[in-house]
Amino acid sequence: MGERVFEKLSSPPGLHDAPILVFAGDALAAGGLRGLGRVVENGRPRPRRHPEFLQLCRDLSKDGFIDGCLLTPADAETLAVEERLFDALPVTPLVRLNAETSIWSPRHGQYGRQAAQPFQTVTIKAQAPEAAYCSTIGNALECHVRMGLYSITLNNDVDADRRTLMAYLEFAREVGDHPQFEHFLEVFLPNMNLPGMDTEKRGQYVADSIVRTMSYLKKHQRPRFIKTEFTSATTWRELCDFDPTLIVGALGGPRINARKTLELAYNVVTNGGRAALFGRTIFDDENPRAMCQALRAVLDHKMSVEQAYAAYQKGF
Repeated sequence: MGERVFEKLSSPPGLHDAPILVFAGDALAAGGLRGLGRVVENGRPRPRRHPEFLQLCRDLSKDGFIDGCLLTPADAETLAVEERLFDALPVTPLVRLNAETSIWSPRHGQYGRQAAQPFQTVTIKAQAPEAAYCSTIGNALECHVRMGLYSITLNNDVDADRRTLMAYLEFAREVGDHPQFEHFLEVFLPNMNLPGMDTEKRGQYVADSIVRTMSYLKKHQRPRFIKTEFTSATTWRELCDFDPTLIVGALGGPRINARKTLELAYNVVTNGGRAALFGRTIFDDENPRAMCQALRAVLDHKMSVEQAYAAYQKGF
């Protein structure tokens, strides 16, 4: 199985020179028929279909510029278990373990206007590991996927946030007792309108919430790294410098254009971030494979944003 994410995590100082890059290919956990980007057919764009998205995951993994590929439970079963795609690749398969209600984004849906509620999709138990990803071989436990994502959204609401955090802490303690499974944590900005809190203040609120939540967990229960939103260089640097044992990475958010994607990656790593987990900024791009190559060059300090963008435009 692909070990690259685990290998990089085993030497945290090296992440400053070669940060983790994950393709967040778990979009179906949130969206629907039009949630996987677009392709051009006969000169006209149309929504990308599920088989085409699976092929994109295969292509990006085989290209090798990403370190990990994050998948929905169903897609992880298809690619990691049934196809055994990652058995001969260095890229690490990762699975989304929950789908809190604030990320549900069907057409005409209004879930994002309500306080997030927990919704776990994969149960991990030390006594009975998730059958789709782990099985007992003789006396050994073989896992096709050994790390998963859990996400939370806090909204400065006592009842909702207590419910969210209690669910996460229960999950983290359960996974901490699993012999061969680990997790990383995604913390979104509040999805509710919070009067008086601009993007900078929301970023500060989330940063404080992250370090407070980590204080509730023992070392073996903590996430291997954090995924959250880059809101400003000041807040990001403060979070990354606060605790060197806490590896902080950025989510990509919605795509604006290729240059902005590369600029985000540059700002993340030059201000202390050690991981980038990008989804829509990759699969919504006109050339996702070239974008991953450009991101790798920027993250590894091999190219400036301008050089990487120029190479991207030429298709490398």
